[in-house]
Order: sequence, then C-alpha cells, then structure tokens
Amino acid sequence: MNLFDLEAFVAVVDYGSVVGAAAALHITQSAVTRRIRSLEGVLGVSLLDRKSRPLQPTRAGLETYEFARPVLSSVSDLKAAVLHDGEPSGDFRFGVARGLGGLALTDPICRLRNDFPKLRIQAFAKWTDSLLEQVGNHTLDAAVILLPNGNIPPPSLTGECIGTETFAVVASRSKRISPSPTFEELASNGWILNPQGCGTRRSVEAALLARRLPFRIAVEAEGFDLQLSLVSADVGLGVVMPQVFRTSSFRKHLRVVKVKDFLSEQGIWIVHSRNPGRAEPVIRTLRDAVRQNLHLKASQLAIGLA
Repeated sequence: MNLFDLEAFVAVVDYGSVVGAAAALHITQSAVTRRIRSLEGVLGVSLLDRKSRPLQPTRAGLETYEFARPVLSSVSDLKAAVLHDGEPSGDFRFGVARGLGGLALTDPICRLRNDFPKLRIQAFAKWTDSLLEQVGNHTLDAAVILLPNGNIPPPSLTGECIGTETFAVVASRSKRISPSPTFEELASNGWILNPQGCGTRRSVEAALLARRLPFRIAVEAEGFDLQLSLVSADVGLGVVMPQVFRTSSFRKHLRVVKVKDFLSEQGIWIVHSRNPGRAEPVIRTLRDAVRQNLHLKASQLAIGLA
C-alpha cells in the first residue's frame, strides 16, 4: 500500500472533490484519480460514492479514512522530528468563531508566528457550527468557538473552556422601551442577528421559545458594523459584546437594554481532535494567546466603564 495513495484519498474526503485535493497536494487531478484507483485496487473495494456532490466516502471508504488519518499524521510527525529536530512545522489550520470578531485572530497569529517560525499558518473566522464540522473532519487542526452556557463540544473532540463572553441587547435610542423590560415586553420586536450557525442567535431563539414567545428576525446580517447601523436606524434589536458596543461609531445612537430575565453568556472553548500529534504544543500556545487576549480585553472594558 502506497502512502501517496492514502494521502490522495484522505485529501479528497477532506476537501470533498478531486479538484480541491489536487490543489492541496499540488498535483494534477488525473494524478489524484490514479492514486485513488490504485488504493481501491489494493483494497478491492470502492472507497468513494462518485455520484454524490461533494464526494462522500462509502462505508468502506469511511473506515479506510479513519485508519488513514492517524497513519498520515504519524508520518508527518516523523518527518518533522527528523527534518526540524522536533520543532513543529508544516501547515497549521485554525479558526475563530465570528461572534468573537475577526480581530480575535490577530494576537494568536502573531504569537504562533513568533513561537513557531517554521509553521505555515492558515486562519479563518467562521460560525461555530462550521468550525466544529471542520475540526471533526480534520480540515482544521483546532478552533476557538462560542457555545451557549450549558452546552459542550461533541464527545468526538477534545474541548477546554477557556473563558466566557457576555453579550448585551442593544436598541436605537429613539425606540420606546422601558428601562428594564422583560423578554415578553420585547416580543413584538424583530431581531438583527447573524445567520444560522451563530451561538448568540441560538441563545436568543432558545430564550424566546422557552417562554413561548415568537422569534422574529428583522434582518439576517453578518458583521457588527452593519448590525449596529441597522439597530441605530430602529430596524430591530441587536445583541453584541460590550466592547463592540463601546467602540462602535454608532454608539451615540444606541443604548444597552438591560433585560430582566435574560443574560446572554456564552462559553469560549478551544477544540481539537483527540490525537493532535505534534500540533499539541501549537494548540497549547493558541489557547494561551486567546486566553491572554480575553483577559486584556476584559481589563480594557473595565477601565473604559470606570
């Protein structure tokens, strides 16, 4: 059995297509196809459902994939140990939940580049659901996600809660709302929230449904600036982190609504596969960088509100 054949097959499953696998491996599409046919010939089974889009593994293909991943990871670790004296090298792919903001990537990237100069870092801001899926299928090495309090990552992954983040309900200053309303008093309002996959949206929806109140989306919008501009125009209510509200250019047109029976607090988790291999020290550094960044922002917010 050829390791290059295994590598091609795993890449097709990870990227969902021969095109994606070829680009990732820097080989031609025909070479990827030949390698997979070769592996299927050795095993005597079909590994891919070629009618599905994106390509999906057959049952035999899924079993092969689960065995192949740790084999390829071990080979990669061996190469790194021999070529770089054990120093982590190669690609490290991680993501951060969009609810934390794209700027949450900056400090961790700088820390990783400083501590592991031989790494090639790929960083993404995505919704938590997407990040969990990609860590689960090994297209990401690790992710920093947001989960509503009481929720935990899937048991197939290793997760560590490294902090919490509180979100505030905001409204236009022109909106007539009592100083400290209940959720029921706000039920007639629409919400300006992120699309499906966002933990904050899930928290608001769950809180309303638990009270048997309607969940009305006024506008689905990505990005805090766009959301707060719409809230300031009295299109609906929004939910943002306090530091986002404090630094927003729309702040003078907004006010925080202290809802009596709702506290949107989410856990910040770092998740990775159960066997991270030589990526383990990189993941620890990522965790420490994110935790330090959270503490710094909390201190800045406390000073700003003092």
